[in-house]
Amino acid sequence: MRTKWLVLAIAAAALIGLGGCATVIKPVPAQDLNPKLKSGALVQKTDNFQVVLDTSASMEEPFQWAHYAYTTPMKTTALEYEQHLARLFNDTIPSLKLTAGLRDFAGQRWLTRNYDTKLWYGMAPYSKEELGKAIYAVNTAGVESPLEKAIDAAALDLKPLAGKSALIIFSDGLEMPKAPASAQAMKAAMKENICIYAVQIGTDPAGTELLSQVVKAGECGVLVNAKDVSTAAGMAAFVERVFLGPPPAAPPAAAAEKPAVVPPAAPAPAVPEKLEAIYFDFDKYVIKPEGREALKRNAEWLQRNPEKKVVVEGNCDERGTNEYNMALGQRRADAAAKYLMDLGIAKDRVGTVSYGEEKPICRESSEDCWSKNRRDDFTVK
Repeated sequence: MRTKWLVLAIAAAALIGLGGCATVIKPVPAQDLNPKLKSGALVQKTDNFQVVLDTSASMEEPFQWAHYAYTTPMKTTALEYEQHLARLFNDTIPSLKLTAGLRDFAGQRWLTRNYDTKLWYGMAPYSKEELGKAIYAVNTAGVESPLEKAIDAAALDLKPLAGKSALIIFSDGLEMPKAPASAQAMKAAMKENICIYAVQIGTDPAGTELLSQVVKAGECGVLVNAKDVSTAAGMAAFVERVFLGPPPAAPPAAAAEKPAVVPPAAPAPAVPEKLEAIYFDFDKYVIKPEGREALKRNAEWLQRNPEKKVVVEGNCDERGTNEYNMALGQRRADAAAKYLMDLGIAKDRVGTVSYGEEKPICRESSEDCWSKNRRDDFTVK
């Protein structure tokens, strides 16, 4: 009899630890960001993302908040509110080509949880439907709040992926003192390819301070409070901050003092295999001093061969979206073409084309290799 009651008690404890399915709260209609993309007002800046949900014991606590569809405050658990916001975040993401993932974090619990963090979705090509299902599959489980374990695991998930990545943390920020150090380690490993964002559930000052340190370690993210992203407009502004940005700026206005026009020289019969290439800094299209010297030499050759024309071919490294790199490559080509014309080469002799990231001359994922792909080539016609 004692054995029977012991088995029943253990089973009951396991059921309590597992928890039930979260309440599916009436969704907020998401704001559509696709028109901004289609108009060209915004372009994609992030290629990969991972959402991290806090499923520690504090998220089992009752939570009261204002819901747009009800006149009285909504009473749920903190986790249900967190899932509601994560769903609105997912619903607001526009039509982008992304790689996505979803993690949680909570301390281990006997019989019900033998891990500190779990990848519930991904890393996989982004599916709004599949990520939405995964958000509501997550349950509270552990007592502790090992956010640092989730950040460490997320760094391993995101670092091998090409392009820019974003980590989006939903949490109350309480009792996780090791998290800022893990965020700093992630930034050191991924450098400019990672930004960290956080949505604080609740208003505890200690949580605000902790999450501020985590976001600050990423250098390019933002911390918002849950109430600020609980509306369609608020969440749209946040999603826009994570995934979208303005198109590359137009080339700077011509300087007051233009370079001296290169005078015609004696014709040179030989046609080179190709004129000198010029190279650019990451995400820039400003011509560097060494590039200006190469352009002067190219202009001198074109002056000696007036029957020849040239096509300036703009290229980028692999980081960034195809659309962004095509636009950046065109601006690089346009900048060099304008410089050649300022040096006296007739406009009808200079054409431009952008290949974006499609014509790399080096295929390793390293700065030394990327620097060789950020270039303008000059093809003689």
